[in-house]
Amino acid sequence: MRHATSILLRSFQASLFALAWVAITGLSEVRAQTPIKIGIVSPTFGHAPFYVAREKGFYKAEGLVGEVIVMNRDDLILQSLVADSIQFGNISPSAVFPARDQGLTDLKLIAGSFNGTTYSIIANAKFKTLESLKGSKLAVSSLQAGSTQVLKYILKQRGLVYPRDYNLIRAGGTTLRWAALQTQQVDGAILAEPVSLIAVEKGFANLGDAYKLVPGYQLAGVWIREAWVAKNKDVTLRFLRAFHNALKWLHDNRSEALELLPRITTLQKQYVQAAWETYTKAVWPRDGKVNPKGLQLVIDLMAEDGLLRKSVRPEDVIDHSYLQESGAK
Repeated sequence: MRHATSILLRSFQASLFALAWVAITGLSEVRAQTPIKIGIVSPTFGHAPFYVAREKGFYKAEGLVGEVIVMNRDDLILQSLVADSIQFGNISPSAVFPARDQGLTDLKLIAGSFNGTTYSIIANAKFKTLESLKGSKLAVSSLQAGSTQVLKYILKQRGLVYPRDYNLIRAGGTTLRWAALQTQQVDGAILAEPVSLIAVEKGFANLGDAYKLVPGYQLAGVWIREAWVAKNKDVTLRFLRAFHNALKWLHDNRSEALELLPRITTLQKQYVQAAWETYTKAVWPRDGKVNPKGLQLVIDLMAEDGLLRKSVRPEDVIDHSYLQESGAK
């Protein structure tokens, strides 16, 4: 009888252990499948950190399934963020500020991604100077994009004022602008490195490097909607850890990065090394933080252009508290 009772007890304990194991692994599986959507403008080299977080398993390590969605325009990313169709948007501040003017003040900038610009103003070979672009059609991402503000500022310094002296054509991200230029739909475009280098190799003219003419510009960063984060703070912290780890990995693993980057971006392998050097030095923030001075420059240019109805300060939109709470170092 005792033997039979002992067998039953062991069987019962084994069953409890099995149930506990199923519960634990089941919870882990649920956590491992928390989906998030990140909106970006284009799959160009500069957006590599979002893809690296996926390819190197940083999202997975945080229990996330990160879907990077190419949306071609900042305004479309912003609309999707406000509608909660995406949870994180890599957007130019200059595209967000008009929305804040209209009352969308719960949009916060929680991480830097493009803390500088590698843009150049590229045009058909017949154009020799920036001044010669008068009367031309120029491809931009959107009318509110940071790169557009940089372009307008540079041309204004040369006496060309929009829309009096040239036309802007909304074409989308760098790859789409480059396609528009190659197919002669436009006369010029503002293109990010290394696409700008490829364009020059193909006979197009580089009329000016924006990173030299407008240094330290906070081109883009990761934005969230506070109402969504209030209900999903843990997911936000996990995303920031994954994103920060991707930035660190890109800075610290040159050889492996040079092998991986051609496979996950649209960049051809021969241009990767030069691009990696530029982006790790001047664009990708290793600590994941926004540059307040760079954001102030955005504000100054927009104010000068009459695009801000209400005054705004960097501290009104930057919120590094989530990055700090995530433990990212």
